[in-house]
Formats: sequence, structure tokens, C-alpha cells
Amino acid sequence: MRYRPKFVYIVCLLCVHYVCSLFVYTPVVEVSQGKLRGLRSFSGQNRYYGIPYAVSKRFQPPKLPKKWSGVYHAVSRFDSCAQSFAIFQLGVEDCHRLDVYTPASGHKLPVLVFFHGGAYYYGSKWHYDPEFLVKKNVIVVTVNYRLGVLGFLCLNNVANLGLKDQVAALRWIQKNIAAFGGDPDNVTISGYSAGATAAAMHLLSKRSTGLFHKAILMSGVPLTPWAFNPEPLTPAFEDAAKIAKVQNESDVYNTFLTSPVRDVLSATKGTSIDPRYFKYSPCVDTDFSEAFFHNTPYDTITSGDFNKVPMIVGFTDMEGALFYGLNNQRTLQYLDNNFVDRLPSVFSWCSNDDKREIAKKIRSYYFSKDSISSRAAVRGGVDYYSDWISYGAVDAFSKLMAKYSDAPVYNYMFSYKGGRNFGSLMFSGKLAVSGATHSDDLFYVFKPGGLTLGLSSSDRLIIDRHATMLTNFMKVGEPTPHTTPLLPVRWPATTANRSQILHIDRQLSVSDMPASHQGRFLLELLCEHGQPGFVPCESHRNCNLQIDVRGNWQ
Repeated sequence: MRYRPKFVYIVCLLCVHYVCSLFVYTPVVEVSQGKLRGLRSFSGQNRYYGIPYAVSKRFQPPKLPKKWSGVYHAVSRFDSCAQSFAIFQLGVEDCHRLDVYTPASGHKLPVLVFFHGGAYYYGSKWHYDPEFLVKKNVIVVTVNYRLGVLGFLCLNNVANLGLKDQVAALRWIQKNIAAFGGDPDNVTISGYSAGATAAAMHLLSKRSTGLFHKAILMSGVPLTPWAFNPEPLTPAFEDAAKIAKVQNESDVYNTFLTSPVRDVLSATKGTSIDPRYFKYSPCVDTDFSEAFFHNTPYDTITSGDFNKVPMIVGFTDMEGALFYGLNNQRTLQYLDNNFVDRLPSVFSWCSNDDKREIAKKIRSYYFSKDSISSRAAVRGGVDYYSDWISYGAVDAFSKLMAKYSDAPVYNYMFSYKGGRNFGSLMFSGKLAVSGATHSDDLFYVFKPGGLTLGLSSSDRLIIDRHATMLTNFMKVGEPTPHTTPLLPVRWPATTANRSQILHIDRQLSVSDMPASHQGRFLLELLCEHGQPGFVPCESHRNCNLQIDVRGNWQ
């Protein structure tokens, strides 16, 4: 028995050696920084992990990456940007890395650039393995970008660094993707959740013009109540005060600039279940030098002064179940007791009296007279989160884009329940609701962390259909250019007057947008009271305004 630990150690080493021996290096590729090579996967695809696309110091914009000598081994897969998640602190600040996934060979292949989600404060490129897509003869690039306060602080002439990182990655792709067999003139940007809203921000920015040609937005659009934080100074002052005494923007900036990263991450820890905001988020920075935005999102769209490209805009049929399920009794009681204070930040410009009236309407509609933390309020809580995360804006946004762009917009609703609905599986015993929740469609497009999991025949069919439609769109700008046995229905585009959606389930079908998924109640509140420019309609500006000493609406 005393030799058992040594025996186990030797067996583990042999297993590691065996697994490593199954990988072979790719041919050498030459990019702007020098030569590199990656790894050939079990499936015969080429993977180039951890390629530097930029460099930057804290709160500085990204700059061109340094050149190297020799051959760079692009094999570092599990790198992340600095972030705090649950009880863990992960990643590093020097994190401007991307992964490139390609077929074994090809020339001028369509390119998908994927930005991960995570409420702007967590996530990483390595969570998403695009093997299913690459099998359809396309190239996929996954990107790390700065997160939380390090990527989305908005004060002291610093703003939207995470989005500027993405621009740097897109520029790197334009310059280098041909070396991998990709077509720089056929780039589709994409993302999930906060990654989808981030991708959509590039539609609205002149900095991104010409860097992409199509967009796929999965459960996120730039006019949802959480896409921007219109009150960015509020969390910045609150969090900086946890580290040092602060009195003005300069104090806040210097506190975050000079403190150790572990202290910054601890003080600014985020959450994805606060309906007020994802506190460090994109902000409209028109008053800053080197601004990312030139106007508010709604005004940018209605002016027609944006990057007009074909789009796919999708969502699941029970988006809010994931967010409600992430709550516990304590967080639900906190929301119940502080409901006015936790109203979506697009209402933050209203007076306190206005906010109390708005909160009263929301409570009555979603929760009746029930406590938010009660079992009777579960369905109301799921519906509130569903409208907040998606339904209150996605239909209105799609119609706006169809009206002001000459490019098509395709909507889908994912309803399939199978073995890869990981969001639903997390809370299957907790919530008495049915449907596919936020993120349930994600791993019918990607392998989670590269893991090869068992697939049922119906799961395989959904994966094949989903990957085929997305890559058709990448190739020709239309997800169903003609009917086939795999895709027996045509997917129509949405118009300014009529939203049609493709239902992705065991059977494909097309219908008008269901009233249940138009978020009409919340949309009407957004249009009545929402801060102008940040809601998917012309705001009626029905609020009495108060301004605090920092210049924030209150």
C-alpha cells in the first residue's frame, strides 16, 4: 500500500504523456508580429491559442503588440483577463489574447469573431470551443477583452476600454487572418449576452467601421435596460470608497489606478442578478477624447449614422429563468426590500417620487401583492427578468434596425430542451417553469471548454441545423438560402412593421413574434419614463428630474 501514491503519480504522468502525444503542431503561420504555430486537434482542426493582439497598461487604450523572434508557440489556451467570480479571483491584466480555430486547410474562408458574455465582469475566450462551426468550413476567433472596472470604468477621460480592446482585435484580424486562410472582407462579429451587446456596440461606433460585415447577436441587444449604465459614477464612487477616501473623480481614478489588482477586484466585484445595472458597463463617452460613441444608441440608430450590416438576433423562450434561479432567499429579500433603488438604471434620471410610482407599477404587474421572495412570486420573477434581459427590447430593436438599415434582420427563438441546456439543468429542481433559458442555446453552437460530451440523436440534429444556418449566414448573408432536408423551411427577415421569427425546436417553424415575447408592459414603461437615447423608442420623457452633486440624474 505504501507504493500506491507513487503508482498513481506514474499512471497520471503516462496519461498526460499519452494525451499530449496525440496532439501535433500545426504548420508555421506568419503574422505581423512574427512566426507562430498552434496545435492540431483530435478532429483535424488547427487551433492557435493565446495570440497577443495588443498590449496595454491599466486604464490605457490598447496599443500594437510587440514583435517576437523565432517561432511563437500559440498553445496557451486557459488565459483570462483579471476578474472576480464567486469567491475566486482569476486572470491577469496583461490579457489581450485571442484564439484562432481553422479547418485543416482553406482559402478566403468566412470568419466569425466571438465575444464572450459574463455581465461585463467575468468570462473568457477558452470557455467556447467552436468545433461544430469550423466543421462547416469557416474560421472562428474568440477574444479576451478587459472586464469590470478595468475594462469599463467611465470617468476621468477613461471609458469603454473593453470595447476598444475588441476594436484592436478586429484590426489585428483584418491585418492577419488571411495568413490562416480567412477572408478579411467577410468577417461576422458575434457574442452571447453581454458579449452580444458588446458586438452590437460596434454597429454604433465609427471606430469599428469597415472591420466587420455581418453580426450575430445571441440574447443581447444594445437597447436592453442593462446594455449601458447611464449612471457610471455611482458604483465607481461607492467601490473606490471601500479602498480609500475619495471626494472627486480624480480620487476615484487614482485609487483604482494605484491599488493592487486584488484590492480593485475585491472592491468592485460584480453580479449578474441586479436589475439596476451591470455596474461597470459601456457608457456614452461623447464628452471624452478618443470617444467610442458619437451619440446615444437610439439616436445613432434613428439618424441612420451606424454600420449597417445583415444581422441575426436571437433569444430563448424563457430567458429570465437563469437569472431568477441565480438568486437565493437573501438576494430576493434584498430586492424586495430595496425595489425602488434597484429599478433599471434607465429610470435613474427620474425623481424619487417618479421612481416610486414606476416601482409600484412593476410590482403590481409582475408580482401582484406577493413578496418577491415568496414561492408565489416565482413566475412573476422569471417574467420580470425575462423582459429585463431580453423581451422588453429585442423586438423593438429588431424593427428599428429593419427600418433604418437596408440590410436584413433575422430573428430566432430557441425553445429546444435537450442534453446541453445547461442553464435549465442548473435549476430544474428549483423553478416550476418550463422552456429554454438564457444560455441554453449556447452549447448547441459551442463545446463547453472543449469538452466532448455525449450527444443524443436529437441534440446532434439541433447542432447540425444551428451550425448550418449560422455558417450559411456567414457565407452568403442568408441563413436559409434554399430549403434542404436539413433545413426544410425558409427563414424570413423581419421588417419595420412585422416581426417574423424562426422557432428552433425539434421541428423548425416560422411565425409572427408571439405577444408573450414582446415585453410590451416593460417596453411601455421604458418609452414613458426611460432616459432618452437609452431605450428602444422615442422616450416620452415623463419624469421630473433631480440632479445630485456629482451631476448624476437622480
